[in-house]
Amino acid sequence: MFSTILSGLLQTQPLFLAMAGVVCAGMALTLVLLMRQLAVSEGRRRLVPLVWIAAVAGTGVWTTHFIAMVGYRPAATVSYDPGITALSALAGIVAVGLPLAVAALQRNRWLRAGLGGLAGAGVGVMHFTGMAAIHGPMHHAPAMVVTALVLGVAFFAPAMWVSGVSLAARWLRGAGLLLGVVALHFTAMSGMGLQIIGGAAGEGMDRQLLSSFTAVTTLALCYAAITAMVHRRRLSSAQREVARKEASFVAALQNMSNALVMVDEARVITAINQRCFELFGIPADSVATGDSVDRLVAAIEAGRSWEQDRLAAIIDTHLERMRGTEMLRSEEEFANGRVLCISSRRVPTGEVVLTFDDFTEHRAAQAKIAHMAFHDALTGLPNRRSFRDHMASIMEDATPRALLMLDLDHFKTVNDTLGHPVGDGLLVQVARRLLDAAGEGATVFRLGGDEMVAVLDGAGEVEATETGRAIIESLGRPFEIDGHKISIGCSIGASLIDGATNTSEALQRADLGLYRAKSLGRNRIQFYEDGMMEKAMARRQMESDLAQALKCGEFRLDYQPICRLSDRAILGFEALIRWDHPLRGLVSPAEFIPLCEENGMIVQIGEWVIEEACRQLAEWPEDVHVAVNVSPMQMRLPSIVEVVRRALAAHDLAPQRLTLELTETALVRDGAHLARNLIALREMGVKIAMDDFGTGYSSFTHLRDFELDQIKIDRSFVNVAQEDHKAWAVAQAVTNMARELSVGAVGEGVESSEQITRLMALGCDVAQGFFLGRPMDGTRATALLADAVGNRVAAE
Repeated sequence: MFSTILSGLLQTQPLFLAMAGVVCAGMALTLVLLMRQLAVSEGRRRLVPLVWIAAVAGTGVWTTHFIAMVGYRPAATVSYDPGITALSALAGIVAVGLPLAVAALQRNRWLRAGLGGLAGAGVGVMHFTGMAAIHGPMHHAPAMVVTALVLGVAFFAPAMWVSGVSLAARWLRGAGLLLGVVALHFTAMSGMGLQIIGGAAGEGMDRQLLSSFTAVTTLALCYAAITAMVHRRRLSSAQREVARKEASFVAALQNMSNALVMVDEARVITAINQRCFELFGIPADSVATGDSVDRLVAAIEAGRSWEQDRLAAIIDTHLERMRGTEMLRSEEEFANGRVLCISSRRVPTGEVVLTFDDFTEHRAAQAKIAHMAFHDALTGLPNRRSFRDHMASIMEDATPRALLMLDLDHFKTVNDTLGHPVGDGLLVQVARRLLDAAGEGATVFRLGGDEMVAVLDGAGEVEATETGRAIIESLGRPFEIDGHKISIGCSIGASLIDGATNTSEALQRADLGLYRAKSLGRNRIQFYEDGMMEKAMARRQMESDLAQALKCGEFRLDYQPICRLSDRAILGFEALIRWDHPLRGLVSPAEFIPLCEENGMIVQIGEWVIEEACRQLAEWPEDVHVAVNVSPMQMRLPSIVEVVRRALAAHDLAPQRLTLELTETALVRDGAHLARNLIALREMGVKIAMDDFGTGYSSFTHLRDFELDQIKIDRSFVNVAQEDHKAWAVAQAVTNMARELSVGAVGEGVESSEQITRLMALGCDVAQGFFLGRPMDGTRATALLADAVGNRVAAE
């Protein structure tokens, strides 16, 4: 074979032989570059490299052939038929370029090799067509023709069988194409015989004209080669970009937090990530790309961790419904407790992307959030929001029910003395006991703080009373909290619920019952009774009216004289508040003062009383004093000292002219809290009196502890008959005690001359009462003082 090729080579001039080799090598290199460009092109972008491959392959082979023919050295001048020459160029494009272009599109190696062999045979077609263009008889040795064609196929087929974009693969492919063209041409030339008749070449293209054509096509091939080389860098960049994108896609696919499976229209898996194996607990080698979806389902079934039939049905549903590009999404809960969110969407390539998200923890978190929204975080009991929803759901039901509202007695004391952590621990144990005592037919709620509610289904007044007593008994037992033994009580307000009672009304009725239970001594259950609502409404109306009364100046002070019994001289007055209501008229202090002490308004009213009493006192003689009753709530506040100091300074009064009166009960019960303020006031010069002595927690110890200026004997020991020896005995004891302690004694409630005589006999020389003077406004009190001064002057 090599000798045959060498024989053909020797018939060609060396220069033209070199030129043909260069053109053929350039063609091979250009084809390799174009095929590489085609490999990274997509869609319509493939059309350009396809056309270039066909054109370069056809014209390259044609040019190589005719350069060699121009350098061929026959015995005489040879001419060429123009038409057949052009036909040979077309044959090169169709028989060589087109198969190579189609082969470059194929991924199957054997198909590429077959098309490459066809292109190799096409080189022979182009060669012998070009040889037929020579004028004059010629013949070809059949053996050489066959050998040439076999060589073309033998070199072109392996060259196209080689795959890959590595440098070695490109060199092998280019070398195969180059050797195929050279081997076929010169083998065919060695078996050709040409006979020149008469020594003339005949009409047609001579070698000079053919050289021009071959030169043009050579330049075209050079242009194609240069263009391919110029684009080589861009092609490499494009390949690197494609490789980078593929690597990024693979990395993103394998690092997704959800499982992903991509399935084509034939139900074949085209992509699957590692998370899919982890989620379903299947081996990584059990399923791969190219396997069917059914294999994936079978692998999942082998793990026996999921419901295989159900999962297969869900996947089939998603695949069958993917007609468009809309996303299909569903949440599925399986028997193993896992919750999957399955989504599917069809991509433009026709494949369906299935994603599987494990929503188990998410669903559990949602359930926890929902539980927190409707339950108390400390005790775990349903909260106020749950209570409203529960009440709304049962209001239309005619089943008899009872509502118990609980309030823990002395719970605030536990928080204040032992701290909130102990208080929280107490609430937790209270909730447990409450659930046990209320029974299975009860729903218990914590509304806030120590306020809890129990709704008893199917309970009337008798059943609710029994349950309430059981709760009181249970909560009455001592609690053990962090080493502290704690005993508390429980007060319960109850109301019956029927279909006509709304939530607000039921709660309000139970609250009124609770208020009543507390006022009756606590540690008991009290049902709502008719009239409580009206009293509560009246109470709220009075609270509203009290707020307006202070703003609108509806309060005034009356003054009751305090006299010395020996000469009936007026020593001072006790200031008594009065409320002139615009509609109800004069309202007794016994009606509104307790309410003011409960809601805290007594502090503002008390400040006004001190200020008004001092203003009035400034108009009276300097030897006259005024006594003002002070609430324990106001006396506990540090601001009381500044309030008194400011009022005295504003009216330029001596502190000794002001006496502040507190009840005996307040001094005994709140003495420790009042001591600092009492000391500060006495140091200022203000006098302190104990009012209503003998009616509360009377104790000589308290008289010793508190430095008092006066003791007022309660009217219950003064305004009695002469024969009530026990009452007068108490009055005698108080008077003697005051004298021994150097404390002034004042008798209250004097309403007869006999009572005055008896008080004086006991040694009490100061008193007040209707017999000595009724309460009067400031103007009348001023006039009374003026008359007293006038009478004294007249007497002198």
